[in-house]
Amino acid sequence: MRNNTEQEPDKLVAIVVAHSNRAYITPAEAVSLRHLNHYLGKYDKYLLIPESLKFELPGLMNKPFNDDYFGSVDAHKQMLFSSEYYQAFAEYKYILTYHLDALVFSDQLEQWCNRDYDFIGAPWVKHPNSPNAGMVYEGKVGNSGFSLKKVSTFLKIFDSTIYALEPGEYWTSRHAHKPLSQRLLNLPKRLLMYSHRFNNVRFELDRWTQPEELFLIDRASHYYPDFLVPEVKEALKFAFEIVPRYCFELNNHELPFGCHAWERYDKSFWEPYLLK
Repeated sequence: MRNNTEQEPDKLVAIVVAHSNRAYITPAEAVSLRHLNHYLGKYDKYLLIPESLKFELPGLMNKPFNDDYFGSVDAHKQMLFSSEYYQAFAEYKYILTYHLDALVFSDQLEQWCNRDYDFIGAPWVKHPNSPNAGMVYEGKVGNSGFSLKKVSTFLKIFDSTIYALEPGEYWTSRHAHKPLSQRLLNLPKRLLMYSHRFNNVRFELDRWTQPEELFLIDRASHYYPDFLVPEVKEALKFAFEIVPRYCFELNNHELPFGCHAWERYDKSFWEPYLLK
């Protein structure tokens, strides 16, 4: 049962645009920015940039973070895996992540916020032409490049004291079958696994080598059992990513609220809908 008694933040939603450590945007990114300002111009919008970078974009307020969080996919993932990132937007109930390879086609933002999901992203639909065909996350929700996240939920996840690994299961699977001498040698590890300080979400995140989305799909509900995401059918109304023509068919030939990676996945499908 979800607890809806906690006090709501003062503001509903912030739009967060992640940028790299370069002081320019590409023509395709300019198209993405044009859609953002046209359809969602009334909302608070922030540009994530390195502290050392002097750069601005029209309609966006700069939100600088440590330079170490920029320059690579892994560096960006570490920012998204930090409480610091979500604390920076704690006055908002939601963050709409809007990478500059996304597009938005209308203003449905408040309606999606009011559905009270913890996370919504473009689903990875099952299709033979999907680049994710056969992957464990095929048919799941979804990509975070254009996504909605409830700030309080993500703070609960990244500040969780739930064990990353159940201590007894850890010992049974890793060490119980070993000779006595090795079990005695590894006894300190067994004791550490009973410490919430060491065996926690940070223990897992520091070792997580896959994309952020796969943590949300596979592990977020471990640390926050009420973690709520929509079914694929509803998530398609929020956003498309891969095989957009097929997504369009599944969505009753209606455009979603937005999309991600429009140039990468069937650019010609999206071109008629681009703002000039």
